[in-house]
Amino acid sequence: MFKSNTLPFFRANLISFLYIFIIIFLQIIKKDSILIENYYSTSFYKISSQIPLYLFGKLPFSFGDILYLTIPIIFWLILKRNNTRRKNLKNIFHFLAILYIIFQFQWGLNYHRTALNKKLSIENKYELSSLIKVTDLFITNTNNIHKKLSINDTLPVLFDNKNIEQIFLESIKSIKTLKIKKITNDKTPTVSVKKSLYSTPLSYMGFSGYINPFTLEAQININTPKIYLPTTICHEIAHQIGYSAENEANFIGIMAAIHSKNNFISYSGNISALKYLLNEVYSRDKLKFNKLLNKINEGIIKNINEANKQLEQYKNPLEPFFKKFYGYFLKANNQKEGIKSYNMVISLLINYYSSQ
Repeated sequence: MFKSNTLPFFRANLISFLYIFIIIFLQIIKKDSILIENYYSTSFYKISSQIPLYLFGKLPFSFGDILYLTIPIIFWLILKRNNTRRKNLKNIFHFLAILYIIFQFQWGLNYHRTALNKKLSIENKYELSSLIKVTDLFITNTNNIHKKLSINDTLPVLFDNKNIEQIFLESIKSIKTLKIKKITNDKTPTVSVKKSLYSTPLSYMGFSGYINPFTLEAQININTPKIYLPTTICHEIAHQIGYSAENEANFIGIMAAIHSKNNFISYSGNISALKYLLNEVYSRDKLKFNKLLNKINEGIIKNINEANKQLEQYKNPLEPFFKKFYGYFLKANNQKEGIKSYNMVISLLINYYSSQ
């Protein structure tokens, strides 16, 4: 007969094997993007995400930010001094396995859905000529909106009188009303956008926001320059509606801001897109970059420089390490380019506008 103390041993090992089985199952289904798209992202997630978005969206504070503070407490509880090393290791494995499984089912599997360029039936590569053409288009569009917001071409748009709460409301409205076939649907998405309690640490780490994958709250760094705040908010909401990949969330966030009926929000979207495009032109052809730069209203350049100065005050030697660490996280979640995934929005922008 088994001794009385063998039952807990078998039960603990059964739980470990169950976690391992679920993790292996997740690794297998991740490889099938069509399965993830059809049965997770556009079916299961669309329904399951409504629960945390509704529950935590009602709270006036960021529950997700507070939740992260409990992680050290949980570790302190599971690493008991009177436990054997083996038991503590098993407790750590169980805790990390639970976090990983919840992360994947709650949101993370969206990293493995069908690529956005395939859904939009556009290419993933582009020629320099297409880059120049689309950049020129965005210069024209940004100049036109700037003229509506500023007294003349040489003066920057003033943001000091822009209320952050109003920016939040208008940005949320812009992504709720965005209509792009195969991306959005007729149903207005449920959103949960919060001002992050960690805005200052996020600034020093070089991040303007993030989504909490457990509560699905969009956390916004309120130190972000107001000129970029609308696209940041729309970017994080894009994550909420199931687009985990950074380049895809960037594209949807920019498109939402661009198509806003509010000129300030639209100006933000156009400037964000223009910056990505100009940086790419600069890296490939500096002569063409200088020619394009001369076409941009002086006031727009001043707005960009002002925002850069605001971001510059948070620059520190540790920022590259934080971004490198996040890059490893992205690579582990089907984004081979790591932190450079943000810049891959260029391909989506060029091919989308070239096909219109």
